Amino acid sequence: MPFIEKTVAIKASPEKVFDLIARVEDFTKYSSLIKEISAIGPKTYHWIVNIHGIEFEWDGRVVEMIKPRKFVWQSIKGIQNSGSYTLESVKDGTRVTFSMEYHLPSAILERLAEIIAGGFMERMASEILENVKKELENS
Repeated sequence: MPFIEKTVAIKASPEKVFDLIARVEDFTKYSSLIKEISAIGPKTYHWIVNIHGIEFEWDGRVVEMIKPRKFVWQSIKGIQNSGSYTLESVKDGTRVTFSMEYHLPSAILERLAEIIAGGFMERMASEILENVKKELENS
């Protein structure tokens, strides 16, 4: 399974960062690749991501929320993925570490996705973290 890990420092309290990250449906504002996120049940969301005109979909469930330290999800249908946001209080705010594993239906598709989409999951993770940082630091 491909693995992504990104870390960013945000000049905001862990509580503020966590509150923003916990609003899953708002993630469409933070990445141009996310087409739609809709709640389909308690702590369960349907994601549609568009990569060069190809849509990838999955249903994901929040499996652990420890405010303000950890937010963990796992897919339950569609594209297999799981990951977390780990928040750590630091001198000037919060260090946020995003980690994610994903698995496409076949090794060939995974390789094609890496080539065609140019690391789309990594790009999406970077966009989300940078835009969350901008929103919290500019508010």
